[in-house]
Amino acid sequence: MTDRSWSRRELLKSAGAGALALAAGAVIHERMSTYIVGTDSDAGVTAASSVSDTDPLRIDLRAHTPWQLVRGTFSSARVESLTSRDDVAFVQPDRWLETASDPSDDGGDDGDEDDDGEEDDDGGEDDDGGEDDGRTVPWGTARIGAKTVIEDGRRADGVDIGIIDSGIDATHPDLEDAVAPPTDEDAHKAWVKCRGGDCEHPWSDDGGHGTHVAGTAAGASRSDGTLSVAPGATLHALKVCGGLGRCRTSAVAKAVRYAADQGWDVVNLSLGSPQESPALQAAGEYALEAGVMLVAAAGNRGRADSVGYPAAYDEYLGVSATTIDDGIAGFSSRGPGVDIAAPGADICAPVPGGYDTLDGTSMAAPHVAGAAAHAIGDGASAAETRVALLETAEDLGLEETEQGAGLVDVAALLGEEHDGGTGDGVSCPAGLPD
Repeated sequence: MTDRSWSRRELLKSAGAGALALAAGAVIHERMSTYIVGTDSDAGVTAASSVSDTDPLRIDLRAHTPWQLVRGTFSSARVESLTSRDDVAFVQPDRWLETASDPSDDGGDDGDEDDDGEEDDDGGEDDDGGEDDGRTVPWGTARIGAKTVIEDGRRADGVDIGIIDSGIDATHPDLEDAVAPPTDEDAHKAWVKCRGGDCEHPWSDDGGHGTHVAGTAAGASRSDGTLSVAPGATLHALKVCGGLGRCRTSAVAKAVRYAADQGWDVVNLSLGSPQESPALQAAGEYALEAGVMLVAAAGNRGRADSVGYPAAYDEYLGVSATTIDDGIAGFSSRGPGVDIAAPGADICAPVPGGYDTLDGTSMAAPHVAGAAAHAIGDGASAAETRVALLETAEDLGLEETEQGAGLVDVAALLGEEHDGGTGDGVSCPAGLPD
């Protein structure tokens, strides 16, 4: 990994394992908790699996890294014993992550894990730059130059974007032609159950968050609805979060590996935790070596040195959120883990059954994912795209810990210019078109 800042002892401390030792022949009765063990040997896998109180789950990352992850249930004494092994790099709790958007967004139950697996009005124009139509151009899509390049006929056809989130509503008119065919059994996957709402597929969105994120990144090019950043790209739902936006670390790690194994180009993670997660760093290393562009929301803690994980890791491009006035959003996390900024306040996008305006670095990240899709569709590799995104970002005059390299600029990324307009501002359709 490129920035392995953790250590076995630090992870042990974070797990609350204490300084217990296994006494020979002793019977220790204590509460069991779920952990992820990171090891670079088969013997480490065997050791972790043999002492798990539940059936262990292995996440094999050896195709691109030295690592294997084992999710199991262990006592603190067993955690201590595993941590003492030279072939075990870390033992971390399989903690909950959360989606990084307005917490007032409601949804259904979180479900259970499935181990199987204001404000300029530019008006709306059609994709050829012609006459006005009924489409809403969200301010963020226009501000980063996506509207300009789309009007010039630039699309992201052939690019695959994995949305690691709460699922996607494949029936939404803005998304139905952008989502990979539901009949393709490898195109989508769920690690939690869909509960409530319209659960037509296991990976359907029962919270709305994933649909909003997907609709910003890449939606169908239509004469009504909302304009996404990268029309033409194909969306893949990787459902790891329940309706309330909680997501297990192990599920996220599995989803990152799955996207990499499918050969998809860009992965968006609008979720995170304030606590370090070497398991997600290992999964990120795997995907990065496989040629995947990883984009992650910085978090919504609204203060200095508060960028969450996995965004803070070098393997992921950490995204902060800006306002329509080019300021840093008050809720946005700041710190050295911010690589780039994107619109994240008052963002209109599709949700199941209609549209909604949400705030969060969750909303900022898919602007960058969509920009990356344009570059990759234009022939750049994931590594080249990351460099180009940072080199062409617009300096807003904010602190580097707030904006990173600056505001993502799709037009500059593709060698074009734009006026920095804000489309239809914060307007949002009242409901689905007739």
